[in-house]
Formats: sequence, structure tokens, C-alpha cells
Amino acid sequence: MKSRLANAALIILFIAIAYIPSISEKKLSDRAEAIKANVVFLSSDDLEGRLPGTPGNQKAADYILNQFRMIGLLPINGVSTQEFKINNKIKVTEKTNVTFTKIVEKAGLPPEMWTKADRKWNPGTDYYPVSISENATVSGEVAFVGYGISAKELSYDDYEGIDVKGKIVIIFSDSLDGKPHQAKFENYANLKYKASNARDHGAIGVIFIKRLSDSANVFYRLKIERISGNSGMVAIQANRTELAKFFPKDKNLYPIEMEMLKSGKPKSFVLPSTKLTMTVDLEFEQASVNNIIGEVKGTDPALADEYIVIGAHYDHIGGGEFNSNYKGKTPQIHNGADDNASGTSALIELARKIKLNPLNRNVVFVAFNCEEMGVLGSSYFVKNPVVPSEKIALMVNLDMVGRLKDNKITVFGVNSAALLDKLIDSLGIADTVTVIKNAEGYGPSDHASFYNQKIPVLFMFTGVHLDYHTPSDDWDKINFEGMAKVCDFTEGAVRAVDSYKVKPEFAGVITPPTDQPEKRSDKPKVWFGAIPDFAENPKGFVINGCSPGSPAEKAGLKAGDIITQIGENTIKNLGDFSRALKEHSPGDKVKVSFIRDGKVEVKEVELAKKGN
Repeated sequence: MKSRLANAALIILFIAIAYIPSISEKKLSDRAEAIKANVVFLSSDDLEGRLPGTPGNQKAADYILNQFRMIGLLPINGVSTQEFKINNKIKVTEKTNVTFTKIVEKAGLPPEMWTKADRKWNPGTDYYPVSISENATVSGEVAFVGYGISAKELSYDDYEGIDVKGKIVIIFSDSLDGKPHQAKFENYANLKYKASNARDHGAIGVIFIKRLSDSANVFYRLKIERISGNSGMVAIQANRTELAKFFPKDKNLYPIEMEMLKSGKPKSFVLPSTKLTMTVDLEFEQASVNNIIGEVKGTDPALADEYIVIGAHYDHIGGGEFNSNYKGKTPQIHNGADDNASGTSALIELARKIKLNPLNRNVVFVAFNCEEMGVLGSSYFVKNPVVPSEKIALMVNLDMVGRLKDNKITVFGVNSAALLDKLIDSLGIADTVTVIKNAEGYGPSDHASFYNQKIPVLFMFTGVHLDYHTPSDDWDKINFEGMAKVCDFTEGAVRAVDSYKVKPEFAGVITPPTDQPEKRSDKPKVWFGAIPDFAENPKGFVINGCSPGSPAEKAGLKAGDIITQIGENTIKNLGDFSRALKEHSPGDKVKVSFIRDGKVEVKEVELAKKGN
């Protein structure tokens, strides 16, 4: 069998080399101009950053559909668009309110006779909800817990020596060292982490405030959270000036803040004679969005029921609604020329070329929507397939292919099927490009949805850059000649795989990602082995299955289980799940609570060392 595979590999390599002509023989200037026209349109200000659920996103969808039709792509079973729904707007309802109660002690009188003064805050000026808030009402005492950090490896814990059970906590939304993206507390600057950590210490609500600055009283915008969903906590952000009025005279907010920055030590305390009741009620509006689909029929009757999928996402982050790296104060359109007008334009170019010269297998071209919101479009596609998933021989993903430099192309997923590794090497030699190979088939883009279904994948990528997720990712920085070369390289890979008459067998090892950088620690990383289902669920963290041989699989967890607790940690989302695992070491046995078929079950999972 091995000798047959080796011979087949050699045949594929020679086919691949023979197929790809020299770049110098092609009219790259003509092709580059055609690619450029698509990139320029898709990344124009008129599309306003292609945020899902907006007119600009729909304009992009209409444009791609029209391009597919002009090329002559066929609908699949009458389907050219695949509609699904997303949450795209948040509305603060009238039920939302915040009331402080200040208790004035009267000397010589029992507590029940002390005076109570209520102060109702005004929404939009005194406070505003944050996107990660749970819809609920909470009432209790108020405690200041600094930056809301518990970092054992840094010998720092804002919760040390203070009991916040049943209390509402005030937390700085910034980092202790003032450099949330550069310094040692980087992993603890995330609002979801701060809220989850407060919840794990028994708090019932959170008030976020900013450190003293020109924007200290400027509220964060409400926005749909990308993957992790809400925090399971009632959470608001407060006008710093108004909140400071409730601090005692001997512990004023600003001096406490300065002491913490100077000493690097916590200064947590309970605010005396102060209670708070707050209600947050957020409504989500839904929008219908689409994946755009087209097909080129194959020529080999023996392979008439097999498919190769080539995809790219066409959405982006609008004015910076998702994970923007822009630091300016004035909102600007994020045009996303490289991310991912480039991949979408390459998809259109590949559709044109393959329509002119079809493959043995059928080729399905998909422009995915909502990748930036957590690969929602591709996840919907694999769960609602227009072609049988088990008949997909390969998925090729094009995401950020517009900045080719020094002829270097990064290809992920080369170990997701036999032959792909050597095949990609051969293409690099034939096409005079330097290939940077990565075995991993999982990653933060649409190929991950297919990899989770045990479908071999290749992900083409020309590298990250300083313009990533900023308003400066514009078309004038795109290497259009380089994009033509990426298209040739990708076409060569697809044709080489297609020349192999037996459908490639999935050979990947599925390991789930985390939603945060790893904390700086020498502790061995633990392996749980649950594969995330990125669909949001208010009950907990949904899994899409387990890695073969993983602790999760051995314990009996399976696709569709909703994990709600690991040990003492409540699990509401992927972030909670990742943080809970970081508290443990390989060999630890943890109780995992989960919902299956509407019933709560508990399994003991023995964690393993990652990499074993």
C-alpha cells in the first residue's frame, strides 16, 4: 500500500509541475487588472466595511453573485444563495435601570431607623450597559476590586482578603500597568475575563470604569460579541466622575488608583453604607445574510458525486465593530482590502479559470459571510450542506492573500491528508515561490469548519501586517501581480489533488483553539480535547465533538453536549472554558457538568498533557 501511495504521489507531483506554466508566460498585467477591479469595488467606502447585516454587506453579496453568474457558475439544486440569520444590533430597553442607595447612619438609633437616600442614574450619561452583560436584575453591597485580576503566576490578586460573594464589584477596565497590549498583565485586560473572574469569586454584578484620562467618561459602544457571547453577569460601565462620589473620603478613587499604579499592589475594599440595584435588559435584532454559492461540473463520470470546495469570506468589520486594532477616537470605515476582499477576488478569478477548464470533480465556489463574527457562514454551510459533506475531497480557503512579499506563500493544513505535504513542496518548486508550510488544519478562518468535519483542507495566506483590522487596510497596498501568482499556485494545488482518483483520506488531528493568548507560565499545557461549536448558546459552551483519544472522548462527552461547569468554575462560553483549563495541570481529574438532551450530567475527566 505504501509503495502505491508513493507512486501516486510521484504521479501527482509530475502532473502538478507539468500543469503550471511559467509566470512569465502569462499576461499578468491583464489578469492583475481584472483582480484589481474586484478588490477596489469590494474594499470601497461605498460598502462601509461589509459588516454583516448592513447594506454594504448586501452590496458585496450582490456583486459576487453577479460575478458568479457572468462567469457561468451553476446553482446547486437551484441554490445560489444560502440564507441564515444573525444577531446584528443591540437595543437597550426601558427596563434597564440603576439605583444607588446611600445609608446615612444615625447615632444612637438602630440600623432599621437609619436614613436611606436613593439616587437613580440616567442611562447614557451616568451609565450604559456593556455588550457582555446578562439580562437580569441584581441588588447588593458594592465593593471596589481594582483591576479585577487574579494572576497567581504574577503574585497578584485583587480578590485576596476580600469577600465579594453577593456583591456588585467596581473594576477598572484597563490594565494595571497601563499597557494592556504590551505588558505583563496583557492576558488580564479583557472585559470578559474580568467579568468571569468576578463571577467565579461570587460577585453578582460588575461596574466597569476607566482610568483617569480624557476619555474616562466615554462609554464603549454596544456591539455584538464575536464568539464568546455574554459573561453570565449583569454588567454596566459607569461615568467615572459620578461613581467617584460614592467612594468614602479616606479612600477617594483617584488617590487609590495612583497608589495601585505606584505600588503594584491591590487596594480592594467594600464601600461603606452603599447598596446598588441594577437591571440590564438588552434586545437583539436579527438580520438575514447569505453565503454565495456556484458550481462548475466535473468531467469524469466516475467522480460525478465528489466535490472540491473553494471558499473565501467576503464580510469585514464595518467601522471596527469586531476586534479592531484601530486606536483613534474618530470612527472610520475598515475597508478590509486584504481581509478579505483579496481572498474573495481570488475566488472569483479561480472560478473564471476553472470554468474555462473544468476539473474531474465538481468544484463548489463559496463566498462565506460572517467569518469575522466567528466563522458563522462556513459553520452554517457544513451543518446545512448543499452537497454531502462525506463527498467533499478537499476544501481550499483563501483569506488575506493580497500582500505577497518575497514570493512567500503560507499554506496551512498540509498534514490534513496524505500527499498534501509533498504536493505543496512540488508546487513551490514549479511556481518559483517559497512555501511556508504549516501542518495545522485548525485556525481562525473558514477552513476550520470543514476541518472539524474531518475534511482535508488547505488554507492559503500571504501573511499578517500592521494594517490588519485597521482603517488603513486599503486596496492601494495590495500586490495584484502577487495575487495572480497566488491564484496560479492555488489552482495548481487543486488540480493536483483532483488528478488523484481516490478521495484523499483525512489524516489530521483535531485540537481546539483558545480565545486568549496563553498566560506566561511554565506550567505544562493541559489537553481536554473538546472541539468548539462556535454557535452561541446562553446555557453554556457547546462542543462539536471530541478529538480522537482525548480525555473528553474517553470520559464519554460527545457532539451537542453543553458544558456548564468545570470543577468550581461556571462555563458560559469558550473564554470561560479556556480559563478553567489553565487552572489545572496534566493528570488532574475534574468534574465536568454538561447538558445533554435537556438533562444535566456529570463526568470525571482526567486531563492530559497537550502534545502527548
